[in-house]
Amino acid sequence: MTNFVQTAEARNTSVELMQAILKVANGHEEIAEFIWEMGASDAELDQIIEIVTQSGRFKTTDFHWGVSRTEWANP
Repeated sequence: MTNFVQTAEARNTSVELMQAILKVANGHEEIAEFIWEMGASDAELDQIIEIVTQSGRFKTTDFHWGVSRTEWANP
């Protein structure tokens, strides 16, 4: 597990969502950090949703992103 993903609990963010953000950032923790802090672009958000929901098998509301809680997929 990367340092970025290990901070999930402190950030009140689902581990699966942290992993998806890191994947969209191509494994670059600095970019993942930027996405988490500043929000994802529309294209990044689409990719994160696809990854974390496993192509619709799970609901976005099953995952939390910081203070946005379950509303993260509805900017």
